[in-house]
Amino acid sequence: MAVVLAAGAGSRFGGRKLSATIEGRPVLQHVLDRVSEAGIERVIVVLGDDARELQAAIAWRGETRVVNPEPARGLSSSLRSGMAALPADAEAALIVLGDQPRVPVTAIHAVLDAGVDAERPIAVPVYADDRGRNPVLLGRAAFALIEAADGDRGLGPVIAEHPELVREVAIPESAAAGGGNPDIDTRADHVRLLTQAWAARVTANQEQVARVREVPDGSDFYAPVTGLFRADPTRTDEPVLDALLAHVRAGETWLDIGAGAGRYALPIARALAPSGGRVVAVEPSAGMLAALRETAADHGIDNIEVIEARWPPPHIELSNFEADVSLIAHVGYDIEAIGPFVAAMDGATRRRCMAMLMERQPSSIADVCWPSVWGEERVALPALPEFVELLRAMGREVEVLRISREPRRFGSRDELAGFLRRQLWVAEGSAADIRFRDALEGVIEVDADGRVGLRGQRPLPIGLATWTPGGGA
Repeated sequence: MAVVLAAGAGSRFGGRKLSATIEGRPVLQHVLDRVSEAGIERVIVVLGDDARELQAAIAWRGETRVVNPEPARGLSSSLRSGMAALPADAEAALIVLGDQPRVPVTAIHAVLDAGVDAERPIAVPVYADDRGRNPVLLGRAAFALIEAADGDRGLGPVIAEHPELVREVAIPESAAAGGGNPDIDTRADHVRLLTQAWAARVTANQEQVARVREVPDGSDFYAPVTGLFRADPTRTDEPVLDALLAHVRAGETWLDIGAGAGRYALPIARALAPSGGRVVAVEPSAGMLAALRETAADHGIDNIEVIEARWPPPHIELSNFEADVSLIAHVGYDIEAIGPFVAAMDGATRRRCMAMLMERQPSSIADVCWPSVWGEERVALPALPEFVELLRAMGREVEVLRISREPRRFGSRDELAGFLRRQLWVAEGSAADIRFRDALEGVIEVDADGRVGLRGQRPLPIGLATWTPGGGA
């Protein structure tokens, strides 16, 4: 059996700690999911003053829920409440903390496999970072020690006083993310775990590509397809652009991070021109910037400054930008160090930060072909939901405007195939390419205007997230 202690007030966090989310699920849900994944079916969860909120937030699997009548007395009181709910014939109990959402399933298995006996009735994992020894397996012979637990430190002092009763189980660093089993005690802890989760997904996505790819990226990944990203800066038929232009104020400077071929930078610059405003476009792709400059010249847009660099630009002080508004549009999905990226965006902005992101990254159009071509599902990158979750954990009061965009269509089958092939890293003429062409035939669709896309494509949900740099509405 497992006893999950989830009654703490989370005072250092500012309250409601266990209902804070990571990748859309409450912290406590992550803990319960990992206990379930470890194969433990009989679980007691000790709740506290926020019991009603957690009761509604968790997807329960039949866990027994008890409420600690005195949670203010600390972790030890929750421990006693949980142990009191054990069946009379229970021979052992795994004590799990509800604020450790990354508790390794391997650590649970390790202490269960190590087991306990009358001589050593306590088993604890030992992590590479040597911080924390949870979860703890208690044998019946150790149940009486619960009465010695006091305050908010739970079993820690009791275990320290009785090393002769403890069996230590080494957990390899490779088996525990970051080498340990971190608690969430503060908002900073929450942000750290969110950025780690983001980075892990980006890394997994990149490793998947490295494993299957047949063609290299080249020095400029977007150079061969810049034509797909050009757009008329005078267009009036795009709701997403309308939403951006609604934020334009006379005389301001906008910073477009990852401006690409100027899809949004150029119409914004055009709107700012009469009042003396301007746009600074930061973009690492020389091919994209060449397309931006060409379109700007074609339309006489000269109030745009171009910086060829990744964000944040090295060797450039963020204060030099002095932007009133900063914007990322379909940028950030594959940024591993998302925390510093957002912090730099905040640091370069005076009035408003804006991020336009999709519910799934734009390249996910090719995901339908991955199982047929590579025999596995595509690892999804983080997108709008994870970005907004991170901002809110960072203390930003985020407003999100939901907009739909029609799915991308192409001028020909070859154009569509070329775009998808790049997202699959398939070399033309290879065995994988044959599988790709076979898969494409089953999903391709031509509309009444002769435009080519994928069958079943629906309007794409996009969110425009806006926030005040440094926090606040």
